[in-house]
Amino acid sequence: MLTLESLDIENKSPESLGELLITAKKAYYTSGKPIMDDHTYDTLEEILRQKSPHHRIFSKVGHENFDTGWSKKNHTHPMSSQNKVNTFANLIHYFELKKSAAGSNVDMHSISYVVQPKCDGISLEIEYKNGQLIDAITRGDGKIGDIITQNVVKMKNFVANPKGFSGSVRCEIVVTKADFGKLNQKVQKSTLPFLSKRGLRQQSEGEIESGEFYSNPRNAASGLSQRLDSKYSEYCSLYAVDIMASVNTEQEKIDLLQSLGFTTVESHLCTQFEEIESIYQKFLDEDRLSYPYEIDGLVIKINDLNIANSLGSLNNRPKFQVAYKFPASDNQTTVKEVVWQVGPMGTITPVAEVEPIELSGAIVTFASLANYDLIQKMGLNIGDVVQISRRGDVIPHIEKVVTKVNSGHLDFPKTCPSCHTLLVKEEKFLKCPNTQNCLPQIIGSLRLFCDTLEILGLSEKTITKLYQVNRIRLPGDFYKLTVSNIKDLDNLGEKSAKNIIHQIDKKRILSIVEVFDASIIPNFSQKRILQLINAGFDTPQKLLSLTVDDLLSIKGFQQTLAEKIIAGINLRRSWIESILSNVNLKLEIKNLAFFGLSFCITGTLSRPRKELEDIIISQGGQVHSNVSKNTNYLITNETESSSSKFINAKKFETKIINEAEFSSLIN
Repeated sequence: MLTLESLDIENKSPESLGELLITAKKAYYTSGKPIMDDHTYDTLEEILRQKSPHHRIFSKVGHENFDTGWSKKNHTHPMSSQNKVNTFANLIHYFELKKSAAGSNVDMHSISYVVQPKCDGISLEIEYKNGQLIDAITRGDGKIGDIITQNVVKMKNFVANPKGFSGSVRCEIVVTKADFGKLNQKVQKSTLPFLSKRGLRQQSEGEIESGEFYSNPRNAASGLSQRLDSKYSEYCSLYAVDIMASVNTEQEKIDLLQSLGFTTVESHLCTQFEEIESIYQKFLDEDRLSYPYEIDGLVIKINDLNIANSLGSLNNRPKFQVAYKFPASDNQTTVKEVVWQVGPMGTITPVAEVEPIELSGAIVTFASLANYDLIQKMGLNIGDVVQISRRGDVIPHIEKVVTKVNSGHLDFPKTCPSCHTLLVKEEKFLKCPNTQNCLPQIIGSLRLFCDTLEILGLSEKTITKLYQVNRIRLPGDFYKLTVSNIKDLDNLGEKSAKNIIHQIDKKRILSIVEVFDASIIPNFSQKRILQLINAGFDTPQKLLSLTVDDLLSIKGFQQTLAEKIIAGINLRRSWIESILSNVNLKLEIKNLAFFGLSFCITGTLSRPRKELEDIIISQGGQVHSNVSKNTNYLITNETESSSSKFINAKKFETKIINEAEFSSLIN
C-alpha cells in the first residue's frame, strides 16, 4: 500500500503523478484492491490539481467502467469536413453552383474570398468562458471529441486568457518542420538517410534514446496531441483558423483572433478568382516547400458571412468554403536496386534506387527504407511496385508495396558493405561494430565534428580527400592543417583553402562542453554533459575518469545508460585527447549566467516551458520540479497563486521572477 512517506513527491512530475492517480483510481473502481489509502489519494490529487489543473483525471467520473483513455465531450458547434477541388476550373465551377442559393444579385466572380493555407494537422476546439480556459477538444467524429486540455496548455501559441472572451476557437495542431527534426532527434533510435535530387548523404546521428520514431509531422501532431503522459507536447504548435463570434466577415474573425492574442494562419483577401489562382501557384512553385509547417492546399472561404450562412451545408460539409488541394505528394514506381549505407555510428541503412518519378515538383530517384526490419515487414524485393511519399516534402520514403513482382523479400547483408566486418543486430537495426577502421564511420564522424562546431567549408567530400592523403585521422588534426595542405586538393584552390583555415581558426578556443559534444560520443548529449559538469565533473580529466558508479550517483542515470556513456567515452578517448591537445580551453563554465543556481517554473508562459529549461541548462543552471529551500528562483508570470510552488517560494523566501526578469538575467 502506497503512502505519502513512501513516495518521492518532490521529484514526481505532474505527468507521472497523474498516471499514478489514474492507476490508483482504476484499482479502486475495478479490482477492489486499492493501492493507496483515501488520505494519500486525496492529498496527491490536490497536489496534482495545483500543478496541472487541466489533467484528464479531473474530467473523469469514477465508476465501474473507468478506463485510462480520454474523456469525451460534445462540440459547441459541429466540426465539419470540407469539400475539395483539384483544379482552377473546378474551383470556379464550385462557387458558380452556389449562385442561386446566394441570391440573384450576388456575382460569385466579384465578391471577396479569404484564402488561407490548409494546415496538414489535427483540428481542435478550445472553449473559453470569461477569458478562462474550459476545455480543449479534438475533432473526433465532428460532434464529439476527446478532451486533451492537459496537452494543449503545453503547446506553442497556446492562449490561456483571451481578454474576457467567451466562446470557442478552432485551431489546427501542427508540428512545424523545424520542431519535427528536433523531435525525432530526441526520440529516434537511429537516423534515416537524407536524400536529395543530387544524390545521397547521411544525416548526423544524434543521442540514442528509447522511444518512437514519428514518420511525418502530421502523424507526430496526431500522436503527441493524444499522448496520455503529455510527453513532447511542447513540440506541437497551435494555429487559429476560426472563432465563434458575432462578426460580419471571415476577415473580421482573423482580426478578432489576433486581437485576443492567437497566432492565426496566413490570410489573403481576394476579389477575383485569378488572384486566388496566383496565390495557389506561388505556394505550389515556391512557398510550399519552405513553409514552416506542412500544408496540403488552400482553404477558400466566402468572406461575407451573410452570404456564407445563407448557403448552409450538405452532408456536414459547409457550402461556403472549399479546400483547393495541391497535387498528391505520393506516387508509385518500381524498385531497381537497394543500396546499404553505413552511418557515422555504424548503423546500416537500406536505400532504394527507384525508377525516376515526380513528387511535389521534384524528381526522385532514391527513397529511404529506414531499416532492414521494414523490408521484412513489407516483403519488399527488387522489381516490386511501391508507393513513395515525400515526408515533410523533403525525404522520400517507401510507404508500402503496391504490387508484388518477385516473391519473398530482399536478403539483408551479413557483413558491412564497406569494411566487410560481420554485422550485429541491435533491435530492428543492423550495425557494423568496426568503429575504428570502417571508413564511412570515420569520415561521417569527422564530418559531424565539423558540423557540431559549425566549421564551414569542410564538406564530406573534402574531408574524404584529406583523409585519403593522410592529412587527417583524428579531429585534432584539423587544427594542424595549413593552406598548402588543402589548396592542392581537387576543385579547391588557395581561396577555398584560406576560407577553411579561417573557419578552423575561429574554433581554436573551446569550452569543455564543446570539446565533448564535438567528439561525437554515442549516447552523451550536450544536455548530459552539462548535467555532469554541474554535478562537479567540471574538468576534462574528471569526465575522462568517469565510472559507472559515478553516473549512477546522479539523478537521471540508470545502469544501461551509464554503461553506454562510459563505453562511448572510451570509444572516443583518442578523439577527445586530440582535440584537447590542439585547442585552448576556456574554463568559462563557472562564469555561465546560471552556474550553481537552481530554478523552478510554474504557471502559464508565453513560450514553451522546455525553451526556458534549455536556456537554464545551457547557462549552467538546474531545473527542479518543486521549490525547496535550495531553490534560487521561481519563474512565473503570476503575482499571486495557490500553487504549492508559489506557496513554498514564499515560505522559503525564494526569489520570484517573471519571464521578462528572467530574460534580463542573461542579457
